[in-house]
Amino acid sequence: SDYPFFNRWEEVMTKQYKEPKSPAPQRARRNFLKTTAKFAGAGAVMSTGILSAPFVMANVKEKLVIQTRPARFTKLEQMKNSFIAKFPEADIEFIALAGVDHEDTISKTLAQIAAGKQIDLQRVATEGVQLYAGAGYIQALDKWLRRDADFMRSYFADVNPAFPHSMMYEGSLYQICTAFNAANIYINKNLFRENDIERPADNWTKDDFYEIAKKITKKSGGRTDVYGYGWTNRLWGSWMPWIFNNDTNLYAEAEAPNSDFSSWFWNYFYGGSSMAAGYGGGPRWETPQANHENVVEALEFMVQLQKEGITPEASLGDGATLTGFYSSNRLGMTPAGGFWAGALKGQGMSPEDFDVCYFPKWKSQRHQFGAEGYLMMEKCQAKDLAWEFIKHTSSYEWQVPFVSGNITTPVRRSMHNDLRYSYTGPDNWQVFYNTVDKLKDTAAIPAPPCSNPMTRAFTKYTGLALTGDLPAREALTKMQGDLMRIQDKYSPMYKS
Repeated sequence: SDYPFFNRWEEVMTKQYKEPKSPAPQRARRNFLKTTAKFAGAGAVMSTGILSAPFVMANVKEKLVIQTRPARFTKLEQMKNSFIAKFPEADIEFIALAGVDHEDTISKTLAQIAAGKQIDLQRVATEGVQLYAGAGYIQALDKWLRRDADFMRSYFADVNPAFPHSMMYEGSLYQICTAFNAANIYINKNLFRENDIERPADNWTKDDFYEIAKKITKKSGGRTDVYGYGWTNRLWGSWMPWIFNNDTNLYAEAEAPNSDFSSWFWNYFYGGSSMAAGYGGGPRWETPQANHENVVEALEFMVQLQKEGITPEASLGDGATLTGFYSSNRLGMTPAGGFWAGALKGQGMSPEDFDVCYFPKWKSQRHQFGAEGYLMMEKCQAKDLAWEFIKHTSSYEWQVPFVSGNITTPVRRSMHNDLRYSYTGPDNWQVFYNTVDKLKDTAAIPAPPCSNPMTRAFTKYTGLALTGDLPAREALTKMQGDLMRIQDKYSPMYKS
């Protein structure tokens, strides 16, 4: 574990939750043994179709090459033993790929795919699911999920349906979610105390936010020393939460019709659940609306905050960009998810130094989230084994050590508790999962099959508005034009 404390948390979780044994590992082993016999040219297949174990070549292994972010590399290397224990025939190689943000990482991966590099599984966030699925680069998980439905039932019973919904594309499921992060507001309790400000109520408003941000902001000689609010120029987080809570989105939202699989999926795993009402074959982001009046209003508010010195200039970056700024008590509030609890602990902050709350209400109080998990690449030569790995990542055996240190937000409700957050904070950790469980209209960030060029357009015109090169309205009008051209290039992104 990252911290000795989490040895205790892992022990509690391991004893408290027991998962069903799956018959699938034996089937995967059978497939492997058959393949080994074929290449070995020796041995005999019994009438049951199972190869006699003594004929297996000990030096032959099925290999999975798994691409992930460098920050997770060391932890995953340590954790792969739990999978190897189940599948001793497996050879797992993790390869790291760094990027400024998800768009950058996806761009590099696409270049590697074009060059023929072996990648069997890739850890990808919401931004890449429909992009890869729409291009035919990844394998739908439908047939394996039907086969192992009984085993997966306990997982989905513990997971809000918004997450698998966000991982569907045109009626198929491409990912099993292992973690998520909703965009909440982190408050710097030290700066709040200095200014006699109480933690915001759940139903606070955009005007409440503005007054608090102004009060925290401290200037000297025309320079801001302490900022009330800060954010980075990217797709997730950034100013996207202000688009959501102003009751709109960058794209008009639609729903793919149910397929035979998705109908079965919702009925089998979430039948009767009001949380899954209205879900079909997955989200569609079909029509850009960057110049929608509410989107314009949201960007104009961000420009206003920067002009008034309440926010610093928003640069490109990921969730770690502002941690040092925040931990040195120069930033009062910022959008972030559960991953920031571990990041702030790593910067020396304690539970007494920060807390979390919902985004303020504007025309709505709608929130956004992004999730992540492993995608199986279409060209993977060991698909049955790759599915077993994906299935393994849904288990406590994998997820408990993976999220130790609060480096991300567990997708399973049962993994959220006082013990987990008592070491890092925040006090109001319930906000993380309540954002999807209690705020019923929380939804995934827009991530259509054209998400990479879409993101580049989004950050480009955001930057031009913040620097004053273009007024917000004109920047978004130009963004709308670019998004329409991108959509035409990728058309049809969705089935008719």
